Amino acid sequence: MGKGEIALALTPACIALDVTSQRYARAKRSSQSNFKKFVRDHLWLITYMGFPGLMASTVRVPFSHPNLKPDSAGTVGIEDIIYHVIRCSLVHSDDKATRIVWNSAVALGLDLAGQLILSDKLVWGLLGAVIFSPFNKDEKIAATYWISIADYKMFVSEFWGRIDLAKRVVKTYTNVDIP
Repeated sequence: MGKGEIALALTPACIALDVTSQRYARAKRSSQSNFKKFVRDHLWLITYMGFPGLMASTVRVPFSHPNLKPDSAGTVGIEDIIYHVIRCSLVHSDDKATRIVWNSAVALGLDLAGQLILSDKLVWGLLGAVIFSPFNKDEKIAATYWISIADYKMFVSEFWGRIDLAKRVVKTYTNVDIP
């Protein structure tokens, strides 16, 4: 991320999401449905960290892509975009097919060519969901890595599995209780 290489940062983030969603579902293997359920269930944190100023339990976008099936209103869920467009295009080395434009501003929408504009901060939201997941409480990482949620900046090694801390930060800034 420090070099602005979004796709390179998203690759290990999606792998970590796969493993975490497998643990979350207590499944023997990762799967599309478990991945999407984990994203949906943690969307409050993914959006809070990935789209500062937005915290949502669902996000639907009128985005057309060959790998997505829109609903009757012509929209697709962000979990479908993250799985089918971001994760699968990275795994299959086809990042040109994503039709995503990364923006350093907090952005979520379409450009005039119908490409999806996303904030590059989405990577931090995805990583936050992984790091704070209680299913990853025993993970280890070098003590020099850090992540921030709102104004709280902390070493990742202190945050593994501490969803309670993420909820407390969100509550402090939004006065919203996350169950």
